[in-house]
Amino acid sequence: MMYVDPGDLNKKILIVQLSDGETYDDEGHLVESEHIVRNCWAKVTNTSGTELVKAGTELAQAKKRFLIRYTDTEITAAMVVRYKGLDHNILYVNPYGDNKEYLEIWTDLKEQVV
Repeated sequence: MMYVDPGDLNKKILIVQLSDGETYDDEGHLVESEHIVRNCWAKVTNTSGTELVKAGTELAQAKKRFLIRYTDTEITAAMVVRYKGLDHNILYVNPYGDNKEYLEIWTDLKEQVV
């Protein structure tokens, strides 16, 4: 059995579903609508350089692992994790441990459009 200290889930995150369709405002600017799927606490860890090398990715990419309490609400790679104002693309979601008490969400930092 894997032990998780519930006190480690101390970072606030949002799991957000961004709109699939294109919506425009009165001036013709693209408006991205979103739906908050979950507002929860997470343990946040950065992927180590060794893990990145093993995965064959560039070290410059900002990869994070978010550990949250399990929910029946479906979380998919079509959603993003919003943490400290930045969106992180979900690479995959994995039940953590045998009891399905937690979910781990592996992400990389989404390109921010300025």
